[in-house]
Amino acid sequence: MEDSKTTKILEQIRDLLQKNEARVSADELTSESERLIKKAEKEGDEAATKIQSSFDRIHDKLFSVNSILIAAFVGFGKFPSDAPIFNIWIALLPLLNIFYLIFLEQRQMEVYRHASQRMNWNLSTDVEKYGKMINKQNLRSLLAILTTLGLSIYLAVKIIIY
Repeated sequence: MEDSKTTKILEQIRDLLQKNEARVSADELTSESERLIKKAEKEGDEAATKIQSSFDRIHDKLFSVNSILIAAFVGFGKFPSDAPIFNIWIALLPLLNIFYLIFLEQRQMEVYRHASQRMNWNLSTDVEKYGKMINKQNLRSLLAILTTLGLSIYLAVKIIIY
């Protein structure tokens, strides 16, 4: 009889230990999955920051190139003095491009402002809005790159032909 009680107690202890081990294992898995999710979120945030800083660097370079283009267009609009390479009014093109770049920077700030409120987002609407903002910003940046490149090529061709 004593053996039967001891066997039952030992079985109960074994069952409790198995349940405890299962709980500890589940806790470890949950902890590991939470760690992986936090790591992925951190990497996503770092990637977004790197993308945004890349846009900023590209825009800064476009500002510099457009400033050079303005000087070149104005300079060649006055040189040579008897028959200038450019009509002075053509210098408005890189100036307009600078204003477009300023608009682009303002829109970039709006993207940053929206992203900074990520903790308050409505997942169904704000995530989609952010994606659209990023896509529009990509297209605007591409347009700025193309217009700056176009103006640079136009300048080079006019100088070569002259």
